[in-house]
Amino acid sequence: MKKRLVVIGNGLAGIQFLERLLLMKPSSFEVTIIGKEPAYKRYLLSRILQKDVTLEKADVEDGNWYKQRGIRLIENETVISIDPLGRYVKTERGRKLAYDILVFATGAHPHVLPVKGAGKSGVMTFRSMNDCKALMEAPKQYRKAAVIGAGILGLETAMGLVQRGMETTVVHHQPNVMNRQLDRLASEMLQEDLEKLGIQFALRKRTKEILGEACAEGLSFSDGTSLEADFVVMAVGVKPNVELAKKSGVDVHRGILVNDYLQTSDPHIYAIGECAEHRDVTYGVIDPIIDQAEHLARTIVGRPEQYHGSIASTTLNISRISLFSIGQVLETEDTRTYQWIDPIRHIYKKIVTLHGHVIGAILYGDTSEAVKLAKLVNRLAPVSEIPSNQLFPEERKRKNKLTLVPKSDQASKTAQS
Repeated sequence: MKKRLVVIGNGLAGIQFLERLLLMKPSSFEVTIIGKEPAYKRYLLSRILQKDVTLEKADVEDGNWYKQRGIRLIENETVISIDPLGRYVKTERGRKLAYDILVFATGAHPHVLPVKGAGKSGVMTFRSMNDCKALMEAPKQYRKAAVIGAGILGLETAMGLVQRGMETTVVHHQPNVMNRQLDRLASEMLQEDLEKLGIQFALRKRTKEILGEACAEGLSFSDGTSLEADFVVMAVGVKPNVELAKKSGVDVHRGILVNDYLQTSDPHIYAIGECAEHRDVTYGVIDPIIDQAEHLARTIVGRPEQYHGSIASTTLNISRISLFSIGQVLETEDTRTYQWIDPIRHIYKKIVTLHGHVIGAILYGDTSEAVKLAKLVNRLAPVSEIPSNQLFPEERKRKNKLTLVPKSDQASKTAQS
């Protein structure tokens, strides 16, 4: 008898999980997937805004993809309650669906800064396809944009608005852009290149209020300064969607708590993707989500492998910017750093090691060795395996080895950042 499998969430995590599950055991499950939005490739939205790809590229497989795999697809419908004892879910339209196995793949929602004026006209977040379409139309109505947040999404959003003709300023409370993924030097190089592409920056600025009456007219900052802007986009992170799980009695913290088999406190319920919290970590980038999908599929088909977490890597989807970051990239007292800089060509390469093993890396301006470095970091390879002649060809010509940054210099850089 087939097991009844219900997946809540029709995004990347849910689809990747089902794709892997049905490759392993295509006829062992009666599968239903429920989504409040039609399925699409969310990770392409910023590239659509930047005019790199068309809206059509975001389409996931059409309905035939689900039919060919025997998946029952319920779109534009929301699960409002779960009965863990009776093992069924109930939707807003009164539909009841029984399950033997339930998977939360409910994703996350954008964080909104708790500042005065956040609800005014001309203030929005960027998360959904509808948000993307609204941003594409924004230049027809608005003149000056402020994007709050200098993380990946904030910078990609700002580039999209610039590409569509808006004067755009990125506002960030830290002194460096992408401060979680880059060190000070890489951040400064990135900012310089983005300024050449038309993005303006207001750093070390903490937003206090969105000015204006009913509509946004600008931002005021905690240092007493202000910025004119009639359009404001908040790109300040996301919060996992845990409300349904919490209401159902499943343990939650920041995300839905899962063990090394991605199982929740209820043995019949699992969680993956942005909504899941594993070993105190939630993930919002693609690679860990795909990794979790693979592990969960193996668990469900009876070939479990413990998930020990993922080392997240970062790229930036902006044309003419080559950037890669993975693992721990900031120095501590115990780390050792190897780096190579070409200021003329704006190329920077850095490898961080701990106790003789590679734990992190940054590539800026030349990311051709990103895959190789990712493998080194993911398996904590010994320093002796760093392919210095390939990563740093100019060093080979000079018959020099990769430079170890003196500990005093590292301490100075850490203090400055």
